Amino acid sequence: MKRRLIDRIQDRAWREVGGILATKPEIREDGGAAGREASVSGTMDWVELCSEFGEGRLGSRNFRRISGVRDVVETVGPVDGSFYAGRVRQWAPEWLQNSKVHEIDSWGQPIKWPGFLLGAGRSFSPTTLRYLATALWLKKEGYVTQGSEIIEIGVGFGGLAAMNGLISDVVTHLVDLPPVERAAMRMLDEHELGKFGRHSSDQEISSDAAIISNYAFTELNKAAQEEYFERYIRKSKHGAIVSNSDIFASSIQGRTNDELLEWFQKGGLPARIERTNDLLGPGDDLCRVCMIRW
Repeated sequence: MKRRLIDRIQDRAWREVGGILATKPEIREDGGAAGREASVSGTMDWVELCSEFGEGRLGSRNFRRISGVRDVVETVGPVDGSFYAGRVRQWAPEWLQNSKVHEIDSWGQPIKWPGFLLGAGRSFSPTTLRYLATALWLKKEGYVTQGSEIIEIGVGFGGLAAMNGLISDVVTHLVDLPPVERAAMRMLDEHELGKFGRHSSDQEISSDAAIISNYAFTELNKAAQEEYFERYIRKSKHGAIVSNSDIFASSIQGRTNDELLEWFQKGGLPARIERTNDLLGPGDDLCRVCMIRW
């Protein structure tokens, strides 16, 4: 897909601004990283930053501006941000003006992009717009209903769980490395949304809970994928996994999209692959990202 000049300029400006405004606090050297090599982000600074934050040694101020955080969870650029803003305007534009959404967006002082360029009416972190659009899509597609539950594999700083709780009144079971789960729960608690989050150790999960994962499941190696499949996915009725297997399957020793589809179908799931979808943006198209859903 040929990209417009204005899109290339915006993404280049985003990278340059991010490099200037990002921060890099000192974190502990941790010897407890054994087993984290199962995921792409497991051995990155991101995990230690979550540990410091979740245990109260690092404050929330500027958390989303830290380079090690941005590398993992503030990855949406302005062109995709504009795409997601357009989806929100199409599905439920009132949420762009919601004060609680603005509060979540400003948490951690992320780098934002001007509203007139995003088409959002105010400045936003483009990543926030992805979370907001995803929560609205899950509701629109019937993956969640009021009071239902979600199992989210790979939870970031808790942004999507916050949006799902706010928009659909759903509980999210946070499935990630323990330091990441603790960090996400602290973020939810700081917004008085803690009732919408559960640690993965909580085994009381509804059989109707939907599986969701934005990239994280396909950034795991085969052993970790098998563990999550047996624990959560095999017995699920519905799920949506945004897959970047074309990028990471080889390096992390995970499964390709075709292998995942065959595996899921043999496991009894009516899974299908979608290369185009209302939620897949221009960046996904460039990176050959698809969605596996059932």
